[in-house]
Amino acid sequence: MKPKTTTSVLGWVAAVLLNIGALLFIVGLIVPHGDGPGGVLVAGIVLIVLGLAAGAAWLLAARRP
Repeated sequence: MKPKTTTSVLGWVAAVLLNIGALLFIVGLIVPHGDGPGGVLVAGIVLIVLGLAAGAAWLLAARRP
């Protein structure tokens, strides 16, 4: 793939991970749990962290000439 295409794909991946992670995080907060924090909340947090990492990589790749 061309570097510009790779950068665009990385940006889209970051955006999707952040959006799905935020959605899962909110659902994890709203849905009641009987035995402590649920897997949905943890999955949301993990996806947000992965999205932030992909977004940071995207920003660094976009700066390169």
